[in-house]
Amino acid sequence: MAARRAHNPKVVGSNPTPATTSQLQKPSKTTLKSSLVEHKVFTTSSFKVFTNSQKVFTRELLTTFLKSRANGLSPRTITDYEWRLQRFIGYPLTSQGVKDFLDNLTCNNGKWNYFKCIRALVNWLFRNNYIPENPITFVETPRRQKKILPAISFEQLQALLGHCHNDRDKAILNFLWHSGCRLSEAASVKASDFNWIEGTVIVLGKGNKFRKALSGNGFVKDWFTSHDSFELDASGIQMMLKRLGKESGIHCNPHSFRRGFAVHQVKSGLSTRVVQSLGGWEQISMVERYTKSLSFDDALKLWKTTSCEQTGVTTR
Repeated sequence: MAARRAHNPKVVGSNPTPATTSQLQKPSKTTLKSSLVEHKVFTTSSFKVFTNSQKVFTRELLTTFLKSRANGLSPRTITDYEWRLQRFIGYPLTSQGVKDFLDNLTCNNGKWNYFKCIRALVNWLFRNNYIPENPITFVETPRRQKKILPAISFEQLQALLGHCHNDRDKAILNFLWHSGCRLSEAASVKASDFNWIEGTVIVLGKGNKFRKALSGNGFVKDWFTSHDSFELDASGIQMMLKRLGKESGIHCNPHSFRRGFAVHQVKSGLSTRVVQSLGGWEQISMVERYTKSLSFDDALKLWKTTSCEQTGVTTR
């Protein structure tokens, strides 16, 4: 039987052409000379051969998988799954197919995000008997360069506030830094979500789950006494921060405020476990990664402060 290419990833990073229904159907007996039919898949290195029993990932499987996620994940997460996994369409659902797909990506650290999506996909396919074995078992996790990510310091926050054009922007910056909330959480928060006596706010967090967070400072409270929301959606907040970054010369994005919150709280003496709970991180490793910018001098200052409080001895 003539060999067919399930996709053509010759242009690295482009969407492969989906495998058609006819490509997945078993050929008639008259065209077969054996029980196994070979299909060739072109990769950047060579032709890979897989048998008819080794399914390729299709648009239909992607749709079914996304529907299974609908009740447990936020719309943004669903969109991220779809955006990444649609590029996997046409690849064999085998360990080699996953490896070939990851090798064709040129996004370096971004490979980890694709790997996570594919891992969730094939785990689900295996549990629901769409594939006979789980291919992710034999795929090595992509390595990531561990960079110290930028975090907005208190001094940088004050500088950015000086470039704000209105009270709304000042309230948003104060809320992001003092609460540690994510962009989506800040964009959807309402005045009725705050408990000013307790100093907390209920936000719709990651995974489409509600959680408690810190309410922010007095500037945030002043804003919400006369406004129901920040009056900007997520993209509007991003554009505002981008403008402030250009005007002030300080690189800032929504997550740099979240990292700044984590670093500031650790510098103030809170444990990473407490900071994890306050910021709503699922894994403590994320807090530890964010606080790597904590210098030895910062740690020494914190140690001296803590030591003095415990012993009552004053250091010079």
